[in-house]
Amino acid sequence: MVVSDGLALTLAGIGIALAVPLTFMVANWVRKNVDHGEARFDSSGRMISDEEERDEA
Repeated sequence: MVVSDGLALTLAGIGIALAVPLTFMVANWVRKNVDHGEARFDSSGRMISDEEERDEA
């Protein structure tokens, strides 16, 4: 199958035009729906994990 230059460039342009908004849509979905947690540190700079707190209690 032979694809002309015009068709190839048109398809590439459509792909780029769709990739940019889709990237932001996925990033916003991840930001809202995925639990990222939060890192906490003690006075010596070591990270405090939830598992350590459960052991101490």
